[in-house]
Amino acid sequence: MAAPSTALVAALALLVADATIEPGFITSMVAYLHAGTPSGTLVINTPAGVGSSPTYLLKGKPLHVVINQGHTSNGAAGSAIVLIGIIGTLALLLRAKAPANRLGRGLYYFWMGLQIPTLLLTITALAYTFSAVHAHRGQVIDQAVAYKTQPGPYALDSWTPQNWFPAVLELDLADASVRSDLAKHLRIMRGWQFNLIPLFLLQLAETILAFVDFRIWRANRDTYTAGGSAPTASEKYYSNGDYNGPQGGVQEYNGAPNNYSNNNGEYAPQYAQQPYQEQAYQQQQQQQQQQYAQA
Repeated sequence: MAAPSTALVAALALLVADATIEPGFITSMVAYLHAGTPSGTLVINTPAGVGSSPTYLLKGKPLHVVINQGHTSNGAAGSAIVLIGIIGTLALLLRAKAPANRLGRGLYYFWMGLQIPTLLLTITALAYTFSAVHAHRGQVIDQAVAYKTQPGPYALDSWTPQNWFPAVLELDLADASVRSDLAKHLRIMRGWQFNLIPLFLLQLAETILAFVDFRIWRANRDTYTAGGSAPTASEKYYSNGDYNGPQGGVQEYNGAPNNYSNNNGEYAPQYAQQPYQEQAYQQQQQQQQQQYAQA
């Protein structure tokens, strides 16, 4: 049975588990941006020298929000779940339970072909997200501009969610509960960003293990397809009518039925029980008996 290695199964399970967490974080962030506190207006205590009103209004989201890195990360996680996890599980089950099934073999090759593209997508999501956040690092909200443009959204610069909310938390929010709510969801936003690191590492490990397992399967593919186990080193010497022993000795009949030895004295009666060798041994036995009879 061409069962996958334990390490590959474990890596596949961990990858799917971690990849399931990723879209959960991202979905939570998107829902919060559209229906949570950022969808409304925040009340900010006006600092000295900015305006005459004691407070001013700031939209919870800036005018220019960069969110494409979230879509890319969501796609990478979804690909890991569906293309690697679900299809991989089906392909490996079919490979183990029905090795001669052409559909199963085709699905397995298809799954192996997806390994590198999906890994590259995860690498792209990781690099894209961290570079986008890094590009906007250190940005601050100009409160004089925010005061003048109220109640509209803040229009200066472009922002990722991971950069915008730390800048908002630097302001003097009038409602302490709003500050607490923003801080809690900021941890979730940073969570999906940093979860891309273990997602990449797990997928890299799974990809390497999948190719190692693939090479082993290819080496023993014909035996697995026939429903047997992998041939041993000794069996290779006595298969397919090749009766040369490990040292190149010539097979000699020793007088016992189905019992042959080479000139090194090594016996191989067990190989006569193999289906693909039985006929060859019988023919050899008949030839040897005819030679002894003629002699």
